[in-house]
Amino acid sequence: MASYAIFDEKYYLAQYPWVKPAIDAGVIKSGLEHFQKFGEAGGLTKVSRYFDEATYLAGNPDIAALVRTSNNPNAPFATGLDHFIQYGYEEGRTRVSLEYDETFYLANNSELRSFVQNGTFKSGYQHFIQFGIKDGRFGTSFFEPEYLRNNPDIVPLVNSGALKTGREHYFNFGKNEPNRSATFVGTSGNDILTGVGVGNTELIGVEVGIDPQGNRQYESFGSDESDVLIGGPGKDTFVLGVPATSGTPTSRSLYAGIPGIVTIRNFDKDNDKIQLAGSPATYRTSGGGNELLILSPGSETIGRIEGGGDLVVSTIQQNGNDTFYLFLK
Repeated sequence: MASYAIFDEKYYLAQYPWVKPAIDAGVIKSGLEHFQKFGEAGGLTKVSRYFDEATYLAGNPDIAALVRTSNNPNAPFATGLDHFIQYGYEEGRTRVSLEYDETFYLANNSELRSFVQNGTFKSGYQHFIQFGIKDGRFGTSFFEPEYLRNNPDIVPLVNSGALKTGREHYFNFGKNEPNRSATFVGTSGNDILTGVGVGNTELIGVEVGIDPQGNRQYESFGSDESDVLIGGPGKDTFVLGVPATSGTPTSRSLYAGIPGIVTIRNFDKDNDKIQLAGSPATYRTSGGGNELLILSPGSETIGRIEGGGDLVVSTIQQNGNDTFYLFLK
Protein backbone atom coordinates (compact mmCIF):
# COMPACT_ATOMS: atom_id res chain seq x y z
CA MET A 1 0.00 0.00 0.00
CA ALA A 2 1.37 3.40 -0.96
CA SER A 3 2.59 5.60 1.88
CA TYR A 4 3.25 9.31 1.56
CA ALA A 5 4.46 9.67 5.13
CA ILE A 6 7.81 11.10 4.05
CA PHE A 7 6.21 13.86 1.97
CA ASP A 8 7.16 17.30 3.28
CA GLU A 9 4.81 19.93 1.82
CA LYS A 10 6.99 22.93 2.59
CA TYR A 11 10.15 21.29 1.30
CA TYR A 12 8.46 20.10 -1.91
CA LEU A 13 7.17 23.57 -2.72
CA ALA A 14 10.62 25.03 -2.04
CA GLN A 15 12.18 22.62 -4.51
CA TYR A 16 9.50 23.09 -7.16
CA PRO A 17 8.35 26.72 -6.73
CA TRP A 18 6.32 26.66 -9.94
CA VAL A 19 3.74 24.47 -8.16
CA LYS A 20 2.73 27.23 -5.73
CA PRO A 21 0.99 29.46 -8.32
CA ALA A 22 -1.25 26.52 -9.27
CA ILE A 23 -2.24 26.17 -5.62
CA ASP A 24 -2.89 29.90 -5.30
CA ALA A 25 -5.05 29.77 -8.42
CA GLY A 26 -7.08 26.87 -7.02
CA VAL A 27 -6.01 24.46 -9.78
CA ILE A 28 -4.75 22.05 -7.13
CA LYS A 29 -5.20 22.05 -3.38
CA SER A 30 -1.67 21.30 -2.21
CA GLY A 31 1.81 20.21 -3.13
CA LEU A 32 0.88 16.69 -2.07
CA GLU A 33 -2.05 16.64 -4.47
CA HIS A 34 0.23 17.88 -7.24
CA PHE A 35 2.77 15.18 -6.48
CA GLN A 36 0.18 12.41 -6.36
CA LYS A 37 -1.50 13.49 -9.60
CA PHE A 38 1.51 14.64 -11.61
CA GLY A 39 4.86 14.74 -9.83
CA GLU A 40 5.27 11.11 -8.87
CA ALA A 41 4.70 9.81 -12.41
CA GLY A 42 6.62 12.78 -13.81
CA GLY A 43 9.82 11.86 -12.01
CA LEU A 44 9.92 14.52 -9.29
CA THR A 45 11.88 13.14 -6.33
CA LYS A 46 12.62 16.05 -3.97
CA VAL A 47 9.85 15.41 -1.49
CA SER A 48 11.81 15.17 1.77
CA ARG A 49 15.06 16.30 3.34
CA TYR A 50 15.56 12.67 4.28
CA PHE A 51 15.13 10.98 0.91
CA ASP A 52 17.68 11.10 -1.88
CA GLU A 53 17.03 9.33 -5.16
CA ALA A 54 20.67 8.52 -5.93
CA THR A 55 21.29 7.18 -2.42
CA TYR A 56 18.20 4.97 -2.55
CA LEU A 57 19.11 3.44 -5.90
CA ALA A 58 22.73 2.93 -4.86
CA GLY A 59 21.70 1.34 -1.56
CA ASN A 60 19.02 -0.83 -3.14
CA PRO A 61 20.52 -2.13 -6.40
CA ASP A 62 17.62 -4.53 -6.94
CA ILE A 63 15.43 -1.49 -7.65
CA ALA A 64 17.53 0.10 -10.40
CA ALA A 65 16.38 -2.33 -13.11
CA LEU A 66 12.75 -1.57 -12.22
CA VAL A 67 13.00 2.18 -12.83
CA ARG A 68 11.99 3.63 -16.17
CA THR A 69 14.73 5.04 -18.40
CA SER A 70 15.02 5.83 -22.11
CA ASN A 71 16.46 2.35 -22.56
CA ASN A 72 13.84 0.73 -20.34
CA PRO A 73 10.64 2.74 -20.94
CA ASN A 74 8.24 0.03 -19.76
CA ALA A 75 9.73 -0.51 -16.30
CA PRO A 76 7.11 -0.44 -13.54
CA PHE A 77 8.40 2.55 -11.53
CA ALA A 78 8.96 6.14 -12.61
CA THR A 79 11.75 6.60 -10.04
CA GLY A 80 13.29 4.97 -7.02
CA LEU A 81 11.07 7.24 -4.95
CA ASP A 82 8.04 5.86 -6.75
CA HIS A 83 9.08 2.38 -5.60
CA PHE A 84 9.82 3.59 -2.08
CA ILE A 85 6.40 5.18 -1.70
CA GLN A 86 4.59 2.16 -3.04
CA TYR A 87 6.62 -0.56 -1.33
CA GLY A 88 9.98 0.41 0.16
CA TYR A 89 8.72 2.42 3.13
CA GLU A 90 6.48 -0.42 4.33
CA GLU A 91 9.20 -2.97 3.56
CA GLY A 92 11.46 -1.17 6.02
CA ARG A 93 14.11 -0.11 3.52
CA THR A 94 16.34 2.47 5.19
CA ARG A 95 19.20 3.23 2.80
CA VAL A 96 17.49 6.35 1.66
CA SER A 97 19.65 9.39 2.45
CA LEU A 98 23.08 10.54 3.54
CA GLU A 99 21.19 12.43 6.25
CA TYR A 100 20.00 9.23 7.93
CA ASP A 101 21.83 6.17 9.29
CA GLU A 102 19.57 3.37 10.51
CA THR A 103 22.25 1.63 12.56
CA PHE A 104 23.17 4.85 14.35
CA TYR A 105 19.57 5.92 14.95
CA LEU A 106 18.57 2.66 16.63
CA ALA A 107 21.79 2.51 18.64
CA ASN A 108 21.47 6.15 19.74
CA ASN A 109 17.80 5.61 20.61
CA SER A 110 18.06 2.09 21.97
CA GLU A 111 14.58 2.19 23.51
CA LEU A 112 13.17 1.96 19.96
CA ARG A 113 14.67 -1.42 19.15
CA SER A 114 11.87 -3.37 20.82
CA PHE A 115 9.25 -1.41 18.84
CA VAL A 116 10.96 -2.37 15.59
CA GLN A 117 11.31 -5.97 16.72
CA ASN A 118 7.62 -6.27 17.62
CA GLY A 119 6.50 -4.61 14.38
CA THR A 120 5.17 -1.37 15.83
CA PHE A 121 7.54 0.31 13.37
CA LYS A 122 8.92 -1.28 10.24
CA SER A 123 12.22 0.48 10.88
CA GLY A 124 13.91 3.18 12.88
CA TYR A 125 13.50 5.38 9.82
CA GLN A 126 9.72 5.08 10.05
CA HIS A 127 9.87 6.28 13.66
CA PHE A 128 12.24 9.08 12.68
CA ILE A 129 9.92 10.35 9.96
CA GLN A 130 6.74 10.12 12.04
CA PHE A 131 8.06 11.24 15.43
CA GLY A 132 11.81 11.64 15.70
CA ILE A 133 12.16 14.77 13.60
CA LYS A 134 9.47 16.55 15.60
CA ASP A 135 11.12 15.42 18.86
CA GLY A 136 14.45 16.93 17.86
CA ARG A 137 16.17 13.59 17.27
CA PHE A 138 18.91 13.43 14.68
CA GLY A 139 19.64 10.74 12.13
CA THR A 140 23.46 10.55 12.03
CA SER A 141 26.43 10.93 14.37
CA PHE A 142 26.61 14.61 13.36
CA PHE A 143 25.09 16.54 16.28
CA GLU A 144 22.62 18.49 14.15
CA PRO A 145 20.70 20.40 16.88
CA GLU A 146 23.80 22.09 18.28
CA TYR A 147 25.23 22.92 14.87
CA LEU A 148 22.09 24.82 13.93
CA ARG A 149 21.96 26.54 17.31
CA ASN A 150 25.61 27.59 17.07
CA ASN A 151 25.32 28.71 13.44
CA PRO A 152 22.11 30.75 13.20
CA ASP A 153 23.10 32.09 9.79
CA ILE A 154 22.44 28.63 8.36
CA VAL A 155 18.96 28.19 9.85
CA PRO A 156 17.13 30.33 7.22
CA LEU A 157 18.78 28.29 4.47
CA VAL A 158 17.59 25.05 6.05
CA ASN A 159 14.12 26.41 6.74
CA SER A 160 13.76 27.58 3.15
CA GLY A 161 14.86 24.26 1.72
CA ALA A 162 18.01 25.69 0.12
CA LEU A 163 19.85 23.22 2.35
CA LYS A 164 18.46 19.92 3.56
CA THR A 165 20.15 20.02 6.98
CA GLY A 166 22.95 21.59 8.93
CA ARG A 167 24.93 18.43 8.25
CA GLU A 168 24.66 19.02 4.52
CA HIS A 169 26.02 22.54 5.03
CA TYR A 170 28.90 21.32 7.17
CA PHE A 171 30.08 18.60 4.82
CA ASN A 172 29.77 20.83 1.75
CA PHE A 173 30.99 24.11 3.23
CA GLY A 174 31.44 24.34 6.99
CA LYS A 175 34.21 21.77 7.29
CA ASN A 176 36.40 24.05 5.18
CA GLU A 177 35.72 27.16 7.30
CA PRO A 178 38.04 27.57 10.34
CA ASN A 179 35.35 29.46 12.30
CA ARG A 180 32.86 26.58 12.14
CA SER A 181 32.82 23.90 14.84
CA ALA A 182 31.01 20.58 14.93
CA THR A 183 30.30 17.74 17.33
CA PHE A 184 30.07 14.06 16.48
CA VAL A 185 28.48 11.68 18.97
CA GLY A 186 28.33 7.94 19.41
CA THR A 187 25.96 5.42 20.92
CA SER A 188 25.79 3.08 23.90
CA GLY A 189 27.65 0.50 21.80
CA ASN A 190 31.09 0.44 20.24
CA ASP A 191 31.68 3.36 17.89
CA ILE A 192 34.30 4.75 15.54
CA LEU A 193 34.15 8.54 15.13
CA THR A 194 36.42 10.63 12.93
CA GLY A 195 37.05 14.35 13.15
CA VAL A 196 36.06 16.20 10.01
CA GLY A 197 36.85 19.83 9.31
CA VAL A 198 39.56 22.44 9.72
CA GLY A 199 37.90 24.15 12.70
CA ASN A 200 37.10 22.85 16.18
CA THR A 201 35.71 19.33 16.26
CA GLU A 202 34.39 17.58 19.35
CA LEU A 203 34.28 13.77 19.46
CA ILE A 204 32.03 12.12 22.07
CA GLY A 205 31.88 8.34 21.79
CA VAL A 206 28.93 7.79 24.14
CA GLU A 207 25.19 8.19 23.55
CA VAL A 208 24.05 11.82 23.65
CA GLY A 209 20.56 13.25 23.21
CA ILE A 210 18.86 16.56 23.89
CA ASP A 211 16.14 17.52 26.34
CA PRO A 212 13.07 19.60 25.35
CA GLN A 213 15.06 22.79 26.03
CA GLY A 214 17.78 21.71 23.60
CA ASN A 215 20.37 20.88 26.28
CA ARG A 216 22.61 17.86 26.11
CA GLN A 217 21.68 14.69 27.93
CA TYR A 218 24.33 11.99 28.29
CA GLU A 219 22.57 8.65 28.03
CA SER A 220 25.54 6.28 28.33
CA PHE A 221 28.91 6.68 30.02
CA GLY A 222 31.12 4.16 28.29
CA SER A 223 31.56 1.68 31.14
CA ASP A 224 31.01 -1.23 28.75
CA GLU A 225 31.99 0.48 25.51
CA SER A 226 35.11 0.24 23.39
CA ASP A 227 35.17 3.35 21.23
CA VAL A 228 37.70 4.70 18.75
CA LEU A 229 38.07 8.45 18.25
CA ILE A 230 40.16 9.53 15.28
CA GLY A 231 41.51 13.04 14.97
CA GLY A 232 41.04 15.08 11.82
CA PRO A 233 42.79 18.07 10.26
CA GLY A 234 41.41 20.67 12.69
CA LYS A 235 41.54 21.18 16.44
CA ASP A 236 39.97 18.10 18.02
CA THR A 237 38.58 17.69 21.52
CA PHE A 238 38.45 14.07 22.65
CA VAL A 239 35.80 13.80 25.36
CA LEU A 240 36.57 11.41 28.24
CA GLY A 241 34.53 13.26 30.84
CA VAL A 242 31.29 15.25 30.79
CA PRO A 243 29.74 17.99 32.95
CA ALA A 244 26.58 17.73 35.01
CA THR A 245 23.23 18.04 33.23
CA SER A 246 19.63 18.14 34.38
CA GLY A 247 19.53 14.37 33.99
CA THR A 248 22.97 13.75 35.51
CA PRO A 249 23.48 15.89 38.62
CA THR A 250 27.28 15.53 38.79
CA SER A 251 30.08 15.52 36.27
CA ARG A 252 31.10 12.07 35.13
CA SER A 253 34.26 10.40 33.99
CA LEU A 254 33.61 8.31 30.89
CA TYR A 255 34.82 4.74 30.31
CA ALA A 256 35.23 4.04 34.03
CA GLY A 257 34.57 0.35 34.53
CA ILE A 258 35.62 -2.81 32.79
CA PRO A 259 35.75 -3.21 29.80
CA GLY A 260 35.15 0.48 29.09
CA ILE A 261 37.95 2.16 27.15
CA VAL A 262 38.48 4.67 24.37
CA THR A 263 41.30 4.55 21.85
CA ILE A 264 42.48 7.89 20.45
CA ARG A 265 44.20 7.96 17.08
CA ASN A 266 45.85 10.78 15.14
CA PHE A 267 46.32 12.92 18.25
CA ASP A 268 47.97 16.19 17.23
CA LYS A 269 49.92 17.57 20.19
CA ASP A 270 49.95 21.06 18.68
CA ASN A 271 46.17 21.36 18.24
CA ASP A 272 44.24 18.68 20.12
CA LYS A 273 43.11 18.33 23.70
CA ILE A 274 41.34 15.86 25.99
CA GLN A 275 38.34 16.71 28.15
CA LEU A 276 38.11 15.05 31.57
CA ALA A 277 35.78 15.50 34.55
CA GLY A 278 36.48 16.14 38.21
CA SER A 279 39.83 16.97 39.74
CA PRO A 280 42.99 16.85 37.61
CA ALA A 281 44.90 15.58 40.63
CA THR A 282 42.98 12.30 40.58
CA TYR A 283 44.09 11.30 37.06
CA ARG A 284 47.38 9.82 35.99
CA THR A 285 49.08 9.22 32.67
CA SER A 286 51.41 6.36 31.95
CA GLY A 287 53.64 6.35 28.89
CA GLY A 288 55.56 3.55 27.38
CA GLY A 289 56.07 1.84 24.09
CA ASN A 290 53.89 3.38 21.44
CA GLU A 291 50.97 4.63 23.55
CA LEU A 292 50.01 6.87 26.43
CA LEU A 293 47.49 5.54 28.92
CA ILE A 294 45.07 7.78 30.81
CA LEU A 295 44.12 6.36 34.20
CA SER A 296 40.93 7.38 36.01
CA PRO A 297 40.61 8.32 39.70
CA GLY A 298 40.06 4.60 40.36
CA SER A 299 43.34 3.80 38.57
CA GLU A 300 41.48 2.16 35.68
CA THR A 301 42.74 2.70 32.18
CA ILE A 302 39.98 4.70 30.51
CA GLY A 303 41.88 5.83 27.44
CA ARG A 304 44.89 5.08 25.31
CA ILE A 305 46.53 7.42 22.84
CA GLU A 306 48.12 5.50 20.01
CA GLY A 307 51.52 6.83 19.04
CA GLY A 308 51.63 8.94 22.21
CA GLY A 309 54.15 7.04 24.28
CA ASP A 310 56.44 10.07 24.61
CA LEU A 311 53.70 12.60 25.40
CA VAL A 312 53.54 14.34 28.80
CA VAL A 313 51.05 16.70 30.40
CA SER A 314 51.74 20.24 29.23
CA THR A 315 48.82 22.36 30.44
CA ILE A 316 45.59 21.93 32.37
CA GLN A 317 42.72 24.33 31.67
CA GLN A 318 39.70 24.39 33.99
CA ASN A 319 36.35 24.89 32.26
CA GLY A 320 34.27 26.05 35.23
CA ASN A 321 31.76 23.19 34.96
CA ASP A 322 33.79 20.56 36.82
CA THR A 323 35.54 19.50 33.65
CA PHE A 324 38.99 20.42 32.40
CA TYR A 325 41.10 20.22 29.28
CA LEU A 326 44.30 18.24 29.28
CA PHE A 327 46.97 19.39 26.80
CA LEU A 328 49.81 17.03 25.97
CA LYS A 329 53.18 17.73 24.36
